[in-house]
Amino acid sequence: MVLPKNISKPYFVLVMLSLFIIVLPASAATGQTIVFSDDKPSLSVIGVAEKQIPTDQSKISLAVENTASDSNVASKANAEKIDKILSALESKGLSNKNISTASFEIRPNYDSQNNNYEKILSYTAINKILLTTSSNVNISSFIDLALGNGANRVENIDFISSQKIINENYNDLLKQAFDNAKQKAEILSNQVGFLLNGVKKIDALSSNDNNPIPPIPYYSLDKAQKTNAESSSPSPSTQILPQENKLTVSLPVTFYIDNNIK
Repeated sequence: MVLPKNISKPYFVLVMLSLFIIVLPASAATGQTIVFSDDKPSLSVIGVAEKQIPTDQSKISLAVENTASDSNVASKANAEKIDKILSALESKGLSNKNISTASFEIRPNYDSQNNNYEKILSYTAINKILLTTSSNVNISSFIDLALGNGANRVENIDFISSQKIINENYNDLLKQAFDNAKQKAEILSNQVGFLLNGVKKIDALSSNDNNPIPPIPYYSLDKAQKTNAESSSPSPSTQILPQENKLTVSLPVTFYIDNNIK
């Protein structure tokens, strides 16, 4: 390119650079997308719906515990009792699908009475097993059978509403939660004097619509029942009945509003 005679070289370079900056697209320079904000007035409320739902699974946590001066002796005694319990439960129809090991530990017992925590007096072996069954079966019979064959502690009993039960009731509660949100918004609109004008946003994620609710446990074994289970004296079988769970759905909804007085 031939430079004009009446323009000095430094001045020409500045002009070209200035032109280059002007024609550069804004999107390429910033790498961002411009989004216009929604200035329409709105009202946010939370609709709530709840329902009692049945339980269809039970989980029973049982423990076998033995203490001996030697860790191997304590562990072996536990293993023998666990084998006896498993054989008894399998004879009543339970299988490996229903029985699993929850935990196992060997715990040293120190001479705490004399504040000598370097001296080990004995070892305690603890085996915990988990029974998973339908909540419709007589779980009391399984507990009595385990206690009669070496289990010396009932840790916990959970009654659970499975995902299948939750899904069967969830969509209906979702509709009720929206109706509840709309009702709340209408009450406010009547009180303040504005009009609802459509839905701006429904936060379905907050209601776990896309994030399934985990199975709900119901803890039914109280302290008195644990004491009875650990007692060595014979007692009648305690009837343990499945309970219902409460399923709650909370649905945040934002409505557009007009400030026109009705």
